[in-house]
Amino acid sequence: MDISFKNVSYIYQPNTPFEHRALQNLSFDIKSGSYVAIVGHTGSGKSTLLQHLNGLLRPTDGQVQIGNFTLSPDEKLKNVMDLRKKVGVVFQYPEHQLFEETVAKDIGFGPKNFGEAEQEINKRLYEVIEAVQLPESLLERSPFDLSGGQMRRVAIAGVLAMAPEVLVLDEPTAGLDPRGQKDMMDMFYQLHKQKGLTTILVTHSMEDALRYADHVIILNKGTKYMEGTPLDVFTRKQELNEVQLDIPEIIEFLNKVEKRFAINLSYQGQSLAEVAQQVVEKLKGKNYE
Repeated sequence: MDISFKNVSYIYQPNTPFEHRALQNLSFDIKSGSYVAIVGHTGSGKSTLLQHLNGLLRPTDGQVQIGNFTLSPDEKLKNVMDLRKKVGVVFQYPEHQLFEETVAKDIGFGPKNFGEAEQEINKRLYEVIEAVQLPESLLERSPFDLSGGQMRRVAIAGVLAMAPEVLVLDEPTAGLDPRGQKDMMDMFYQLHKQKGLTTILVTHSMEDALRYADHVIILNKGTKYMEGTPLDVFTRKQELNEVQLDIPEIIEFLNKVEKRFAINLSYQGQSLAEVAQQVVEKLKGKNYE
């Protein structure tokens, strides 16, 4: 689904002493099937933007277009539940939203609530449990008997069971160790590719934005500060520093290698260890050993 924000502003508690403008004249487009990272510090407007994507908020000014759904200040969206079937949101710590007595019931709750037939729910159940890499043997267990990582995957399976066309990820690796973070992000990327999803990653992690996204939008104080491909954005160190953001560690390393050894290596998705090995090979070729 194509997504478009056109001059969107959002004000919390307008016309009160607590009035706060969270978004201001924000415009951007997200193409169907793309993987976009929304990056910015706390208070930049990321969470407010996210809540517009499935109709939890309507703009104070401007217009949000999500496929055929339009969010505007003047008219309440009548078919908001249809929008929420199309846009799946994985909030921070989604495992806190588990409540059913079995994994199967928790995953199937959303589709059942939206009136899907039992046969279709069962079909999706086995598809999503495989997609999140959990064994079928867990389906009849209580979700509260699982590990933290397994609980998170169950909660994500519940979002996927809605068969969304847009997947919104709100800091999805919060609280996980580095290995768990990578496994989780790799899983989302595989789902993005396999299902042709429009994926929106809301994150503080510049590394995740660089590794997985094909487009990056930087927010600052509710406005669009910068956007472009990850490599376009993450080479603009001074501009990022001005809004208290750092370039990814691997880009910083490549810059230092170029400055110190006059070796120009392009980033092509390598790990830091792989880049280090490339540097060693280049140095050998220059007879630095």
